[in-house]
Amino acid sequence: MTLEDTNNKFITTEAIKSGTESSEQQVWDAVKNAFADRNCIGYWRYPIFSKVGEIRKEPDILIVDREFGLTVIEILPVTIEQIAEINDKNWLLQDFRTAQASPSQLAQHQLRALIAYTDREPAIWRKVNGRTIVALPLITQEQWQQRGFHELPNSPAILNQEQLSKAALLEHIQHTSSLVPGNNLEDKD
Repeated sequence: MTLEDTNNKFITTEAIKSGTESSEQQVWDAVKNAFADRNCIGYWRYPIFSKVGEIRKEPDILIVDREFGLTVIEILPVTIEQIAEINDKNWLLQDFRTAQASPSQLAQHQLRALIAYTDREPAIWRKVNGRTIVALPLITQEQWQQRGFHELPNSPAILNQEQLSKAALLEHIQHTSSLVPGNNLEDKD
């Protein structure tokens, strides 16, 4: 695959800010590397047009993959120390640009909006599967487990710092349960 083919497969709709956002660039680069040879297309900040007043539906990363379906990755560039606590789907944060976040819930809303678009097409109605992942590029799996966050009920699929290699990222996505079940799509679909 040529560099031009790779650039056509991965679309950046909004510039990634420098500085503290460099961890977001790290995740985007890891996704592009992992999916470079796959039958897919990837977007940084795919715009989902919605009604006024609805929750923002602009996934940090959207991957549309023939085998995996839709994967929405919401990136939260915080350190383990910045997470004060996690209550259900609300994450209380300290020393961050917001006091709380709901990354898994946000990703689920984004995914469901995208699935609603695919369900408008009769040929693929209820066929497209989807999964959501929260990427924590500044947190290791060991740090996450030491805080006991992996034992929380409704714990989302987490992509930790060491899972940003090509093989680990693809394996992690493959083993993440689908939030929206579907089928493998065929060429005609």
